[in-house]
Amino acid sequence: MLTLDVLAGALTFFVSREVMTWLINRKKEVLMSSSVSANEEKVLEAIRNGAKTLNEIMKHTGLPKSTAYKALKRLLREGKVEKVVNGGNVRYVEKVKSEKD
Repeated sequence: MLTLDVLAGALTFFVSREVMTWLINRKKEVLMSSSVSANEEKVLEAIRNGAKTLNEIMKHTGLPKSTAYKALKRLLREGKVEKVVNGGNVRYVEKVKSEKD
């Protein structure tokens, strides 16, 4: 009987630990995906003020190229910015939300 109690306790412990770990990771994902970092906000503001290329975004924000690009990639992934390619030219624009969004 003692063996069953020990097994039940161990099982409860490990299941509870896994559930708590999953919940904590999920909360982190939600917080990270919903918040816009200071660099991302700078990049968005630069685009709103007319910066269209990575070089223009760098000039408007004062961010190094790698930092500006990382912020831009995250904004693209989150659907807040669109990449427009015309010929060999790459431009970035703020994504316009439709009534469906």
